[in-house]
This record gives sequence, structure tokens and C-alpha cells, in this order.
Amino acid sequence: MRYHDTAMPGRHLPNPIAPTADRRYEFELITGLERFIDDELSKRLGRRAYRLAGYPKEGRMSVRYAGPVERLIDLRSPVAVHLVERFDIPRPKGLLGHQHFTRLVTAIESVIALHPTGTFQTFRVSAAGSESNTMKRLRSDIASAIKLEERTDDAHLHLSFRRSQTGGGWEALIRLTPMPLSAREWRVCNRPDALNATVAHAMVTLPGLSETGRFLNLGCGSGTLLIERLTAGPVASAVGIDIDPEALTCTERNLTAAGSRQAVELILGDIHSPPLPDASFNSAVADLPFGMLANTDAALDKLYESALRETARLVVKDGAFTVITARRRLFEDTLARHSDQWRRAAEVPLRISFHRGYIAPSIYLLRRT
Repeated sequence: MRYHDTAMPGRHLPNPIAPTADRRYEFELITGLERFIDDELSKRLGRRAYRLAGYPKEGRMSVRYAGPVERLIDLRSPVAVHLVERFDIPRPKGLLGHQHFTRLVTAIESVIALHPTGTFQTFRVSAAGSESNTMKRLRSDIASAIKLEERTDDAHLHLSFRRSQTGGGWEALIRLTPMPLSAREWRVCNRPDALNATVAHAMVTLPGLSETGRFLNLGCGSGTLLIERLTAGPVASAVGIDIDPEALTCTERNLTAAGSRQAVELILGDIHSPPLPDASFNSAVADLPFGMLANTDAALDKLYESALRETARLVVKDGAFTVITARRRLFEDTLARHSDQWRRAAEVPLRISFHRGYIAPSIYLLRRT
């Protein structure tokens, strides 16, 4: 089975986003995770609470939703969520008119009002022709109206303007949170090889969740997969193993920040021979190197060989092993040699931005035969 899917202190903030208003929101996402966002929306909001409005472009998903906007802020599958306001104007200059500008500022302030006072201190505008006289004046007027400092790099409040995808006019997109949803608050220790949290959420939920299951994270790194599994729901036990003491320290710091340190056993050990008993886990996950952290295919082949062999020993019959790797052909060649141990149940191809380009890893769900 493969998944493919085409406020400032003391200010009165008027008209917060009404929970009964049918509004359009756009989800920024990792390409390939559309199905996971739809599933999470269905479980958290109810299938009748929203409707899919389309895919404006790659990495974007548009929905109509009439419920409490706070429930969108708690989602774990999207990278970010943006409120979309459409203006029936032929060019951005129309936003400077009193009626449209007042509506724009009201929408911005309604997003600010979702958070504690002082959460937003800076803002940034993204738009084609951002240095035109119209956009310069628009940015200046927004700064005066909302009393936030404008930045050209990272900022708390992110605004973008573009031509409407349907029906003409222009659209303003306002990110609902001061940081992307994928930037988890618990991440106090980061590593260059850390897995994107939204991808980790997809990996731990793909096999299904069991409160009585025993969960193993091979090569736990900074602890992203462990924390996402514990956040997704209760688990009987959780173990993280890594050969690098610094990685375990990083995992421990993030677990503590997430309030989950006591729920996880951390073990210093090698993926080639983990010091764990046979058939002791119901599910396992591994963020196998995308191919940038090992110099040769031979090194990765040995790693994949050990991961498949040892996890087959550690996981019970019909247990799950979920892995992600960008060296798909090499991994599948190795997997073919273990067809007596593993059955491929699903593959989720992804497209992830990386160093001004893209990588195309896949998530594999394997079942112990």
C-alpha cells in the first residue's frame, strides 16, 4: 500500500475568530503526509466539522472549518496552519483602502488574540514584489496598526500575500502560531540529524496505537520519535537505545522538557547487537540515516542488515517496524533478503526540503512474519 495525495498589552482586540464562522485555513505540510493530516482532523474535529477545499500547490492543503480555531493549533501532523482571508481586489494596492485594510488588521488581531499577551513581538511579510511602493506602504501601515516590529527574517507573526487561487482577487495568509507547529516546545536540545517532528508523528501513528504495546526506538538520537509516540497516546513501556552517549543526553533533556522522562528507559547500546531480550516489543521505529551520515553504501547496507535482523529478534509476531530512509533502493534490496522475517505493509513516499533543495525519503511499515 502506497499513500499519494494529489496583542499588545492593554489593547482591545475586536472580533476574535468566531468558532461558528466557516473560515478557510491552509495547512503547510510535508509532501506525502496529506493523508495523515486528514486522519488527524477527522479524529480530533470530526469528519463533518471540516471539508477539504483543495491543494493550492505542493506542500499545501486547504480546508473549510467552522469550529474553535484553538483546536487547529494543537494539531501535530501539519508543519503550520494559516488563516486565509480573500479580498476581492485586482491588485495589492486595494488592501490600502479603509474597508479592506480594517478587515485585514481585524484578521491579524484575531490571530494575536488566540495567544497570551506579548506572545507576538515581531512580524514579517512575504509577497512577490515586496519592495514595491505599495508593499512598503502596506508593511508600514500594518506595523503602525498592530504595534509590532517588522523583521525581514524569522518573526513571530508571519503574513503572506498572493493572488487568489480561485475566483480572482488577492489573499492574505496569517500563520496561527508564533512558531511553526513542527517546532515543538519540548525541543531544548537539537541535533543536525534530528527528525522533523511531523514526520515522526506520522511514523509512530502509521502502525496504529496500543495502550498495552511495548515500544522501541533504535538509534533514538534527540528523542523525537519517543516523545511523539508518548504524546500520541499511552504505552505500556518505551525504550530508547543509542550508541552515542551525547545523543542519550540530548534525548534525556528533551524528554524532561516534554515531561516524559520517567516514562522511558534509555540504554547505551549498538544497533548491531542491542542488549535486549527476544520478542520483548510490539513495535519498533528507526530513523535510518538518510544517506548523508554514512559515507558508503556498504556502511549503510551493514546498518540496514543489522537493523532488520535484530529488530526481527526483538519484535513479536505480527509486530511492527517503521523506518525512514532516503536510500530506498538499497534498503529494499536489503529487505528482500529478509522476506522470511518481514512483510512490507505500507510505504509512504515523502518530499522534504533540505539545504535549499529536496530529499525524497520513504517511510516503510514492516510487519513481522
